Amino acid sequence: MTDIVSHRGGALLWPENSRMAFENTAALPVAQVEFDVHFSADRRLVVIHDATLERTTDGTGPVVARTWEELSKLVLRGTGGQRMLLLEEVIELFRPTPLGLRIEIKPGPGRVPYPDLPQRVAETLRDQRMLERSVVTSFQLGTVWEAVTLARPRAHAWLVTPDLQRDLGLKAVCAAARSHGVPMLGLRSNMLDATAVAVVREAGLEIGGWACNDATTIRRMFALQVAGFTTDRPDLALQLRE
Repeated sequence: MTDIVSHRGGALLWPENSRMAFENTAALPVAQVEFDVHFSADRRLVVIHDATLERTTDGTGPVVARTWEELSKLVLRGTGGQRMLLLEEVIELFRPTPLGLRIEIKPGPGRVPYPDLPQRVAETLRDQRMLERSVVTSFQLGTVWEAVTLARPRAHAWLVTPDLQRDLGLKAVCAAARSHGVPMLGLRSNMLDATAVAVVREAGLEIGGWACNDATTIRRMFALQVAGFTTDRPDLALQLRE
């Protein structure tokens, strides 16, 4: 069965990566919730998409330039006053539910990876006894490879940009994933068709999709029987599945 993954907690329905989004997602019969993690200046695991604060909060500058005490005083836009959350807090929101966690490990400013972030995420998931319910993803192969070496939840995934897929070719992308022990690729929906699915599966890898937000694309993901796909419209995906 194709898993529906609520992307950033359903970013076209509620303010992304917010308590509001996660609480609403927790009430849906989706398979997983997706969210993003950065380091704060004092190495707390902060759930926010961008490396900078301007787009989604009333703060400015890099996330990693602020301590958690400073970050916790900022307001997420559109939430009526809610603050951003820590990874541990998101875990507690979903622990009573059957949903899996899909955690994208983000790079810092300039797309430079945070040292030890995959290790800290894996340690937190293990300590919280949520590792087996979690999937770690990244657009950076080295980050996914590091996560694979640290812990193997259900299916770590390398998120592949269309430019990389075009430049290298999908077979070369699959070979790179296999050489790093990464079991799944996530392709952008406009690069994901029956031929791509066949190439990835022939390489012995699982295949998922991202940026699946309209009815036509969502129907295609179900028809291709991908392992799962992220969507900002989990409500629409559930309606189309039914």
